[in-house]
Amino acid sequence: MKFAVLAGMLILNINILFAQNDSAVVPLSEVVVTGQYKPQTVKNSVYQVRVISAEQIKQIVPAKLQDVLSTQLNIRFSQDHATGGSNINMLGLSGQNVKVLIDGVPMVGRQGFSNEININQIDVNSIERIEIIEGPMSVIYGADALAGVINIITKKRSVKPFSLSAGIQEESAGKEYGLHKGSHNQFLNVKGNLNNRWYAGAGISHTLFDGWKDTATGRELSWHKKQQIAGNGFVGYHTALLNIYYRLDGLHEVITNPANLPPGGEPAIDQDYISNRLMHQLQATYSVNQKLTLSSLLSFTHYTREVYSTLYYPNGDIRKATAPGLQSFSTLNGFTGRATAVYQPLKKLTFQPGIDINIESGDGERIKAGKHQINDYAFFLTAEYTPISRVNIKPGVRFIKNSVYKASPVIPSINVKADLLKKFTLRFAYARGFRSPSMRELYFDFFDANHNITGNPNLEAELSNSFTTSFDYSIFSKPRLAWKVSLNGFYNDVSNMIDYASFPGSQTITYMNINKYKTRGFTLLNDVVYRQLKFSIGAGYTARYNDYSESDKTIPEFEWSPEINSNISYNFPKAGLNFNIFYKYTGKLPRYIQTTSTSGPLYILAETEGYHWADFSVGKRLFNMLSLNAGIRNIFNVKNIPVNTGASGIDETPLQVATGRGFFMGLTFNFSKQPTHNR
Repeated sequence: MKFAVLAGMLILNINILFAQNDSAVVPLSEVVVTGQYKPQTVKNSVYQVRVISAEQIKQIVPAKLQDVLSTQLNIRFSQDHATGGSNINMLGLSGQNVKVLIDGVPMVGRQGFSNEININQIDVNSIERIEIIEGPMSVIYGADALAGVINIITKKRSVKPFSLSAGIQEESAGKEYGLHKGSHNQFLNVKGNLNNRWYAGAGISHTLFDGWKDTATGRELSWHKKQQIAGNGFVGYHTALLNIYYRLDGLHEVITNPANLPPGGEPAIDQDYISNRLMHQLQATYSVNQKLTLSSLLSFTHYTREVYSTLYYPNGDIRKATAPGLQSFSTLNGFTGRATAVYQPLKKLTFQPGIDINIESGDGERIKAGKHQINDYAFFLTAEYTPISRVNIKPGVRFIKNSVYKASPVIPSINVKADLLKKFTLRFAYARGFRSPSMRELYFDFFDANHNITGNPNLEAELSNSFTTSFDYSIFSKPRLAWKVSLNGFYNDVSNMIDYASFPGSQTITYMNINKYKTRGFTLLNDVVYRQLKFSIGAGYTARYNDYSESDKTIPEFEWSPEINSNISYNFPKAGLNFNIFYKYTGKLPRYIQTTSTSGPLYILAETEGYHWADFSVGKRLFNMLSLNAGIRNIFNVKNIPVNTGASGIDETPLQVATGRGFFMGLTFNFSKQPTHNR
């Protein structure tokens, strides 16, 4: 049964192959920039790049970025309904191993002192497209790119002199919707060309999620209220040889966590989690001549995270809580400086040397001995060699110097792409990945009634050996029919993995380099475009390492989990109407937990049940400037997923996934001034 799904899909591919004819869409090609020397199509990239286009994002009608990424294979999310977090998992590795970029600039984490990114703190209305590269990109992008890179490309200069878009979107939280229930989103974006060389734009969005009551009683909410304001502005200058622009992104987020009143007239302890971020970036590219192009990037992020606790009394009186551990304020400043040169001395040979500087400093009540700073300096060199017209070889190496942790001094990689025939493309990659310890793992201290956690400043970086491969077959590439099949595989071995640890006789938990970890897996993807129909179906199978197998050889070394996804879109151009269905099956996720018995340690299999997820949307163009979108989110009414252990006395907390089946509707206004042409 383990391979039944993929075998069935292979049979489906063969059946469709013989059932179709050659009579019939634009080839499946998109321009990508992540990790490239210059923008180029997905087909020509030496990396296996997955693109979520502006059209796909629009069809999903997302209220948040997670709505977009959760439809993808090899990507899963874990929810924290209390703090509003939504942490990503890719290739079986945690979000601390996923590098999230905005226009190539690394983001700062949700908690300020963690590498993990709350993906929903990114304004989905400012996104042009998303580029995903699976597998280590540590040579080019440095630490935390062990599992891969998600590069969010924002909307910038357009060919039209002026454009404006505004919209509102309303969405229920399960069955709950009203003036103070559900989710409410508004946004406004404007951009234009000031003249032939200068361009500028700005945007703002406001999202209010009023929480989800469900079965909670009293003042409590099952999912807590969240209000988010995100804004951005940019200005740029371009000529035939020079392109330079500055961008500012801002975020203000408040998550409200009310508590029930305890008996005896005691006050309830309410908490607000307040996040603020300002992210500056300045980027420039200059073409010296046909052989040499210079690029530079400067970025500075100021991030604060505050936990503000209040006492709510039965008579309605509210006071600031003063007990230890109930108030905290943390600040994180991050600087990134990057400079590269792309030099092509020969037609078949291109070099890219570069320097990368990352400086991170943090301060707060829960950080050991006050303020700390981590300086990371790197020099990297990549080359792309084309010995024959259909083969590309791209080796790379990164040299690292870090002020705090012991980093591997040299990180190598190699990527190979071969067009075996006109329709067949093979890619292979090896990379040495690494993840630096976060400031949270190094210096974080948290002591209260429920926590006793301390950081470890002696941690070393996590290291990995990773292999990825892909095989693409373009079955059809006709003007009216395109069909592409991809078979991808990955293999990750991680050493020095950082995990929680405790010592005998001590209640304190700290971080240590104690574990090794491995993931394996493969995916089969199909993308078909036939006239106005777009159809994709894929399946994946991922194995996660069971470290308890080293202690008990009777239990398996790996536990496997399947995934299936499918997207169907049909467009009626004359009617301005489109229908879209997005489906994903997230398979059962097994893992072992340790308990004790009279005979010693006992390992019990715990399985998080699989679940089906589907969204449906319909879009209708109204007149020339308005469009209406409506649909159903979470058709299968998924809420909490049980975790089964099959053992009495062991209770596992259900996995909180969503608020149940909801309905959404949005109205968007788009206006653009058409360019004037001189006769």
